[in-house]
Amino acid sequence: MRRNLILVAALSIFAQPALAWAKLKVGDPAPRLSIASWVKGKPVSLKKAGKDDVFVIEFWATWCPPCRAGMPHLSEMQEHFRAKGVTFVGVTAEKVGVVKKFLKSGWDKKMRYTVAVDNRGRTNSDWMRAAGQNGIPCAFVVKGGKIQWIGHPMAGLDVKVAELTKDTQYAKSAKEKKALQDQFAKAAQASNWKEALAAADKLIALDDEDFTIRLQKFQILSKEMGDGAAARSFGRELVREWHQQEDLCKFAGLLLHNKEFAGKKDVKLAVAAAKKAAKLSHTKDPVCLKAYAMALAEAGKYKRAVKWQKKAVKLAKGDRKLKIELMKTLKEYKKKLKAQKS
Repeated sequence: MRRNLILVAALSIFAQPALAWAKLKVGDPAPRLSIASWVKGKPVSLKKAGKDDVFVIEFWATWCPPCRAGMPHLSEMQEHFRAKGVTFVGVTAEKVGVVKKFLKSGWDKKMRYTVAVDNRGRTNSDWMRAAGQNGIPCAFVVKGGKIQWIGHPMAGLDVKVAELTKDTQYAKSAKEKKALQDQFAKAAQASNWKEALAAADKLIALDDEDFTIRLQKFQILSKEMGDGAAARSFGRELVREWHQQEDLCKFAGLLLHNKEFAGKKDVKLAVAAAKKAAKLSHTKDPVCLKAYAMALAEAGKYKRAVKWQKKAVKLAKGDRKLKIELMKTLKEYKKKLKAQKS
């Protein structure tokens, strides 16, 4: 059976990736951190750390959707474990200006931990390449100067940090979540959609910051179980209760253009999701406005689509590639508006 794109992407994070042959392994001394700029937070020195201090070194990038998706959870963990001597550090190889712009665009509030820029790829080489890791996000847990764990941040990191800090209650909750994720993955692989849906509902109740599982539930209801009424009801609830603009933009885009929803487009719901995303951005984010204009165009409301696309073009003045793309689409909307009037 061909598995769909959204579920494939989700299932891949529920199992800790296997390491290729690598020089750097769990139990080895942690390499140094070679940082060009500490963009957010105080500089971190692993050498000066106490024996009980725990560090989570995560490799990420602004352009990486899974990295962005995990930031709220990492932030929650940083806030929870800070008093227990845990420090989260996000390391990227991008330019300082790119990272600062990213944080300023609204991610500063979602990324509530230390942010650093790699020094000419040296940290990536000493950690990621040495450990045989090729994909991001990827996290390393360090305690007592040694590597304690390596893997995807959403696949057991919380359990490991809780165990190292002897936070039994948090560890219990994290293990419960991991068990449900495994249950969901197994059921989805077997196309047992009722069981997958039950596991999804439990995960939603357990974690109010997990947008991915909500997308999966919507897809199961809409595509796999063919329950359009239930999907619409859940979709409306999702838009009403969710307050992360990027997630809502993603939802609108999936509804309109993901081939898994071909023939099952809910344009009205896409418009509602994109409209809320634009409102949450105070109509200042060109990407959100692009999504809103796209949804309006799909609904045949070309006059409004042109209005918001024009504003998106104006706001994208600092991003030449995006501006060119937006201007091209704007011409299409204008052409369709003209045809609509004739």
